[in-house]
Amino acid sequence: MKERRRYKQQKKYWDHAGEIGYGEAQFSTRAVEDQIMTKHWGAVVDAAKGLGLGADSTILELGCGDGKFSETVLSRHFKLITAFDISEPAIERATNNCRSGKVCYQARDITKHEFEEGDHWDGAIMLAFLHHVKDYTPEIISRVARVCPKAVVVEPNGGNLIRKALEILPSYQRAGERSFKLNELVSIFEANGYTVKSFRRITFMPPFLPPFLLPLFKRLEEVVESSRVLNRMCATHVLGFERTSDRRKTETL
Repeated sequence: MKERRRYKQQKKYWDHAGEIGYGEAQFSTRAVEDQIMTKHWGAVVDAAKGLGLGADSTILELGCGDGKFSETVLSRHFKLITAFDISEPAIERATNNCRSGKVCYQARDITKHEFEEGDHWDGAIMLAFLHHVKDYTPEIISRVARVCPKAVVVEPNGGNLIRKALEILPSYQRAGERSFKLNELVSIFEANGYTVKSFRRITFMPPFLPPFLLPLFKRLEEVVESSRVLNRMCATHVLGFERTSDRRKTETL
């Protein structure tokens, strides 16, 4: 199957990223990584709190990578985190770096993983994960809907022409970068009983930005994010979902 071959090919990239650290693999410099990820992480926490998730909540994180986000951010805000990733090197790295005692890392292929009877988390967090498994996203969300009534999703803006152009590059293709259009992503969640409770567009800076352009893009990002017109050029969508019905929608959206 074409989808499975593509998925196996990109797994090599994520195993390598897990060995050296995801920040090292995905960003041109530590400063660019900090600028982008600080906004992503803050937006996730804000969206989760907007859904009523807090210090007593249990969280399922899908696509946790090397665990940096789970350990440094999620463990500070939530009770317990179960974090899945397909890459065994990434999970090994995450486990070795775990100091909080609040995160349980597990190597799981989410495209195949079936949750056990009785599994339940208060919320799911998917940070820049679903577009790497785009062909499998409807099945994944169908399974997540059975165990998580709330979800926070951070995904690249697939309606941004600059983003779609970048996805042609070999480096993006190796990582399996295939972004969703907003209505496409929302429809998948709505088909599984979720309703959008919050939505934001953030960031403008590309991850492989040359360091000398960082000051310029910081200023541009502020302008783009704050403008109701230019905001559509932002690189990232942040959505909060909550299940409002146990009935799954079966019609085509």
